Amino acid sequence: MILEVDRWIDGTSRTLGSTPDEGYHLIVLISCHSIYKWPELSSLSYLKEIPLINTCWLKPFADYFAQRSVSVRPYCEIAQIELSQVTSGEGWITKHQLYVFLDALAKGEGMPEVGFVVGEILTPDCLGDLGTAMAQANTLGGVIRTFCELINRHVEGNHCRLEEAGDGDVWFFNSKSQSPDAGRVIADHAGLMSMINLARLVGGGDWYPSKACLQTETTSVYRKLPGLKNCEFEFNQTAAGFSFPAHWLLRPTKSLVQPDSARSQSPGLLKQGEAVTAKLTLLLKEIIGVGGICPTIKLMADLCDTSSRTLHRELKLDGETYQKILDRIRFEQACIDLTESETPVKEIACRIGFSGSNNFIRSFKRMSGCTPTQYRQSHSRSSTR
Repeated sequence: MILEVDRWIDGTSRTLGSTPDEGYHLIVLISCHSIYKWPELSSLSYLKEIPLINTCWLKPFADYFAQRSVSVRPYCEIAQIELSQVTSGEGWITKHQLYVFLDALAKGEGMPEVGFVVGEILTPDCLGDLGTAMAQANTLGGVIRTFCELINRHVEGNHCRLEEAGDGDVWFFNSKSQSPDAGRVIADHAGLMSMINLARLVGGGDWYPSKACLQTETTSVYRKLPGLKNCEFEFNQTAAGFSFPAHWLLRPTKSLVQPDSARSQSPGLLKQGEAVTAKLTLLLKEIIGVGGICPTIKLMADLCDTSSRTLHRELKLDGETYQKILDRIRFEQACIDLTESETPVKEIACRIGFSGSNNFIRSFKRMSGCTPTQYRQSHSRSSTR
């Protein structure tokens, strides 16, 4: 589907190119989720990309204010968005338009907390194709894996990831490469809440994080959301995010909230009396590939309900080490990604917890005797036909 646009997002007509007489059409390529300028002069070979976002992210705002008999039409006009796109949640706009809409809405309604308040209902079922994809996952880890893969691949300038927080917790981060200008504040508040809502799939609707952070300026408006009153926020950080118990990654997303004493004993995942090595291998297969986390032995010992010292000792009795098992499982996951997808090598490296593609290539070559690209070429489905 292609839509030609003859005006810029601020309403002005402009010529694009290195000289004033080089005219362009703006073309929306829906399949790529980007706007490109297409040169009328075939001599130019470069393209400029403008990020797009689906209006399903704005529909909850329209619904929230419609229930209060407030029309969002004036804010659509300010952002130059069709009202029907916002009320239906069907269509594509630029990120700039989204920021302008939300900023105008917050100021016009005198509601600076609107990102947090409406963000609380930005649940996966509101997120269009992204929500549909996440619904296929069985555990919170699977949900976050899908969220990170799709956001990192299709939403330019965003990088979602997990990091260990200590004390059995993990941080779920989303960092944006663009500078956090004032107009982006409401969108960032809502984006953080949409991430928190993923953890609430297993934590329950009454759960809220005790720690969170934002890239934006300091504010206290989050306290107008009762559940966040006691949350410890940090601002002007390199990413937006929050922490939650690591063992939640293993919980079925449709299960009832389990008491903390249940730890990671998710039904059907861990068996009573199971050997530590087998348990560790099973857990690592669930964790590797989720938000690019590279779990330490301390985290995995916590998930196995034991200590790092005991886990080391048990693995040694089986002739194994934690690093060997970790390397083996990351290698197996990399082989799957290389043969069953066209995911770039750099993205695979990040996904399975390597700090950079060079480290991944060296590790992969040590395990297989060839580079990831060579492995893909010799093992891809097309090469085996």
